[in-house]
Amino acid sequence: MKKFFLSLGFLIFLYFFNLGGNSVWIPNESFYADSAKNMIKTGDFLTPIYNGELRLNKPPLTYWLSALGFKLFGINEFGLRFFQALLGILTGVITYLLARKITNREDTAILSMVILNLSFIFIANARYTSPEVPFTFFITLSLFLWFIYYTEKRAIFFFFALLSSALAVLTKGPAGFILPAGVIFFFLLFTDWKELLKIRYYLGTLFVFLASGWWFLYQYLVNRDAFLEVFIKENIKRIYALQKDPFYFYALDINVSFLPYSFLFFLALFYTFKFKRKELSFPLIWFLTIFSIFSVVKMKIPVYVMPAYPAMAIITASFLMDEKFIRLKSFSLIFLGVIGIIAMVLMGFYFKFHWILLIFILLSLTPILLRKLVLFPAFAGFFTLLYLSSVVLPFVENYRPYREVGAKIKELDPQGKLRTYEIGFFHHNLPFYGDRVIVRKKKPEKVERPAIVLVRKKVYDCKPIATWKLYTSSESRFFKFLMDIKRNKRFDEFKLCKLQ
Repeated sequence: MKKFFLSLGFLIFLYFFNLGGNSVWIPNESFYADSAKNMIKTGDFLTPIYNGELRLNKPPLTYWLSALGFKLFGINEFGLRFFQALLGILTGVITYLLARKITNREDTAILSMVILNLSFIFIANARYTSPEVPFTFFITLSLFLWFIYYTEKRAIFFFFALLSSALAVLTKGPAGFILPAGVIFFFLLFTDWKELLKIRYYLGTLFVFLASGWWFLYQYLVNRDAFLEVFIKENIKRIYALQKDPFYFYALDINVSFLPYSFLFFLALFYTFKFKRKELSFPLIWFLTIFSIFSVVKMKIPVYVMPAYPAMAIITASFLMDEKFIRLKSFSLIFLGVIGIIAMVLMGFYFKFHWILLIFILLSLTPILLRKLVLFPAFAGFFTLLYLSSVVLPFVENYRPYREVGAKIKELDPQGKLRTYEIGFFHHNLPFYGDRVIVRKKKPEKVERPAIVLVRKKVYDCKPIATWKLYTSSESRFFKFLMDIKRNKRFDEFKLCKLQ
């Protein structure tokens, strides 16, 4: 257990270090920040309101978590992201517990947790407010609790598995039930089909529907047309969307999103099939079910398969702890570790070189010196991510003066009585920082005076009270954003004016 707590301690440090250092990201994180803030101000925790408009794209649980974070830590970025990071860590702990139960090996269980929590897209979403990590947490918890119920025949775990699935539905919609139900169905179909005939599964389906469906019914009754439009778009149209990514999209994407152990996962899949590792049948079917479902769906986004990551981590760790394929594994581990070091070096040269980079590179080599090659990608990944959060992200914040913009808007109109406009581009986090509705306008002629106007320099000429250089694209594609900073692309001057 000492190794477990040591590993967990390092992961907690990585997840929470400088968590609130960056202002709210645009566009997606802004929706949750402003809506959660409005929930606290109005006391309405059922209907998310962003910038004065209904925001029903996702059910309310992610907003609730952000609002609770605000209640505990104040209305700030740390409070906004606290439960994202916490649930990310807890997903790793559940993965550890499940891996230990399946493999009966402590080292495999710890490595499973480390692989999951260091996977690139998982930690990125755990330090950023979105439904993805809470959704993955509740699905992982649901499947873990069901597995305990199935192997130990303790009914209370079945009830809590259903409750966790209902919370997943309240996080991201019907997929919160469909995914764990699909995994359990196919697992039992291939291993114990008679279990599927038990009435408790059908009563359980009804329970999940009742425990989560109340919010959807409420929105249907109160905001019928707006709710139906968004519900159909988010849950049905994406299945046959016009955006047709190839069916092999996720097979390619995993190579990047599941770093630093990504390439080894495919070797682990081959190993699991070749040697018929029956104890891995549950995580294997877990992965294949989710991977297959989203490979069929027309619209593909990397985070969609994130609920399969705990299973992928267990499969990969089991492979690495086995005695077979030593040379192949050694080569792959060295290759993946070197990728992490190269990433650090590139960040060091691309941005301002920092002395701490040399220390991080040397520390990344520790597993080689200790002859613990299996940990080389983990160390390289850990210090790459730590360099990103300690050096790169603070550097990036120099190009994101949104807190300052919001503070200036509030200084000009402390009571929020004047209409406030942004013309030429819309920065989605300004309603949060300005603490008011920001009206989007393409043309300055339609501005109703008196007003406060944040306007792109090329669009309208007014006497500025303050000026800033702001980014005019989405920050969601983070590495593109980094390159734009370095090349000074997609930035423009914005003026803040008070029109009488």
